[in-house]
Amino acid sequence: MSFRVRLSPRAQEDIERNARWWADNHSVEQAIRWFNAVHKQLGTLRTFPESHGLSLENGEFPYEIRDKLVGLGSRPGYRAVFTIMDDTVHVLTVRSSSEDRLRADELTIE
Repeated sequence: MSFRVRLSPRAQEDIERNARWWADNHSVEQAIRWFNAVHKQLGTLRTFPESHGLSLENGEFPYEIRDKLVGLGSRPGYRAVFTIMDDTVHVLTVRSSSEDRLRADELTIE
């Protein structure tokens, strides 16, 4: 089965904000590489999104949330938090792995 991947407005804003951080703290070229890599990696959720583990915060949400590590290099430093509903993978947020735990009131499925 092939899934559709839908980025929430928050996930889109997260990606853009993180790309700006890369541009400001590294280089514009590296920011573009990061941005493109994240989008390509999120595209892989079209197949077998269930193969990714449940998020640490999963028990605090009324629906199942999972993590996919994304970013540059062999140890990506960001996690895309997503849920699966019917034939759609909803990417809810993309955040640094070092950020605080998510709370259920922070995310909405749009």
